[in-house]
Amino acid sequence: MEPKQTIQSSQEGFGIFWKGYLTVPFIKDWYELSNQWEIPKGKKIRIDLSEIERIDSAGIQFLIYLKKTTNSNHQVLELTNHSLAVLKVLDLLGLVSFFGDRIKVKKEHANEVEFRYGTRKVS
Repeated sequence: MEPKQTIQSSQEGFGIFWKGYLTVPFIKDWYELSNQWEIPKGKKIRIDLSEIERIDSAGIQFLIYLKKTTNSNHQVLELTNHSLAVLKVLDLLGLVSFFGDRIKVKKEHANEVEFRYGTRKVS
């Protein structure tokens, strides 16, 4: 599914809404869309992931790239409204703490993600 991006600005920062597949065939498109951002230093960038239907390791690498790039540009990146697909991959890879965003899991999805990474004792 082709990437679609909508940007809304406010005094606090920018709200960016993504829709589509965050997978290998579309990473170049997502990269080009992110280069359209004209966001000054010190502003917050909030990406809404509720309409991301698929994500793979390339998509995760792209999110990590955005996190590091925004940090080096003195901006704050916040991922919000994670879709179930995004939650499952973050859970599988144990990356919830890396991004440090507030995660909300819908009741109907509570049995599909565990977030147990790093909580088990290693013997």
